[in-house]
Amino acid sequence: MDQRLEAACHSGDLAMLHNLLREDKLLLHRLSITTASIDSPLHIAASLDHTEFSEELITRKPDLALELNSRGLSALHLASAHGHLSIVKQLISKVGSHLCLLKDKDGRLPVHTAAMKGRISILEELINACPESARALTYRKESVLHLAVQFNSSETLEYLVEKLGVGVGGEINDIQLLNLKDDKGNTILHHAVARRQLKTVKLLLSKEGMEVNAMNLKGLTALDVLLESPSEHGDLMLGEVIRAANGKVTGEVLNHQPSIQTNTTPITPTDYESSTSHTRRWVPSLFRRRARPTSKKKVKVEDNYTPGQLMVVATLIATITFQSGLNPPGGLITQLEHGSGDNTSISDSTLPGAAILRSDLGGFLLLDMIGLFSSLSIILILICVVPRRKKKMMKILVVIMWVSVFSTALAFCNGIYKILPDHSNRKQLFFLVLGLLWIFRIFMLWVCFRFSVYLLRKVRLWPKKQGDEERNAVRRGGCLLCCKRIGAVMLILVLLLILGYFNFAAFVAWDLNWNEFKLIK
Repeated sequence: MDQRLEAACHSGDLAMLHNLLREDKLLLHRLSITTASIDSPLHIAASLDHTEFSEELITRKPDLALELNSRGLSALHLASAHGHLSIVKQLISKVGSHLCLLKDKDGRLPVHTAAMKGRISILEELINACPESARALTYRKESVLHLAVQFNSSETLEYLVEKLGVGVGGEINDIQLLNLKDDKGNTILHHAVARRQLKTVKLLLSKEGMEVNAMNLKGLTALDVLLESPSEHGDLMLGEVIRAANGKVTGEVLNHQPSIQTNTTPITPTDYESSTSHTRRWVPSLFRRRARPTSKKKVKVEDNYTPGQLMVVATLIATITFQSGLNPPGGLITQLEHGSGDNTSISDSTLPGAAILRSDLGGFLLLDMIGLFSSLSIILILICVVPRRKKKMMKILVVIMWVSVFSTALAFCNGIYKILPDHSNRKQLFFLVLGLLWIFRIFMLWVCFRFSVYLLRKVRLWPKKQGDEERNAVRRGGCLLCCKRIGAVMLILVLLLILGYFNFAAFVAWDLNWNEFKLIK
């Protein structure tokens, strides 16, 4: 396009346009070739509301009104979107109402762009000039009502419903327009509910023939859309309005009403107020989210410890036990002990860096190393192993973590016991260690009980929980089932014997230590 002509279009300078046309009478006729896929002078003038300039262009070359720019928009599209009513009237009166049927790249007509921008005066002019354009659909099967709701223009929707007589006379075409679905199966009500447009929802539900429980391609009704989306302020009121119009979720529609529910009795403000108290009884369940189809095993795994939590605890215990092993109770020798005579006769235990308590640290170091290596094993397993059965592996790691925690606690008690010279303090510490051992004993009994119950359930000697899988051998019975039952009972007896042995050993150790304390006292 000529730069002088473009400048004249932007400024609306009609005198400059006349001068350019006197210089080149075919200037506008050559624009159809040179301005392909870009804005023509009429596009620019219509966008900037240069009425006289646009009228001169239309008079000299009416075909400019039929040209589309790179976005597929005509001059009528641009004038409608910007709300330039005078230019819209010029284009329709001087060129013809067929301009109202020009489509852009998305299949939108000028009436669609006016509805998107909320230009009610433009809508009235376009619908009066070409009524069939108001019922045309875009390439996404969106009506003018869809676009008005999507762009949050409730006033525009209210005007269109009144102008088109939708839901008033009950005509077939009007009902189809009201319940029309786009390419995703969403009606106007779906879009209004998704955008929390309470005023629009009330307007739609007050219209006769509105399908309250129409389902989209995902199988969701309007009430489902409300429940599926994140909660926002005003959801309770919106849910009450939908329920008052006999709105249902998909499950209720499929179970109790196979056909789509139609709102044959539109609600009025008085009807809504009277039904509010009735709907209060279902309000608590309205926003109770529908449960996802998750298996019972998955729920249990999510409730247990996570690998990240175990990694943090294991790293902390490994750090504590590592530092305790390098800095044992009582400290380290910092210089050579005196009275050793010849340097060649100095033993390794008297060299700097050796532990002062030496052989008395045997129990402490044993417990400390158990805590260190058990926590390190947890870290290595979580880093290197990709478990096929996460639930079972997490249970094993939790048991190892218990061993690590108890070993660290016992190592601490043992170290305190070695460095306290006062026998009364040692006696208090002894009872503390005894209490910790009882806790560990209870834990071991609980673990063995759970394992025994697990074995008995597998062989059906204990009532099974709902959802537990049943082995083929259990279903068939026979010799294999008997062998498994005998093996399970024998394994449980072995565990009981081991626990009894450790309890007896703990009792003997307690008796010996108690006698030692009495002698010390």
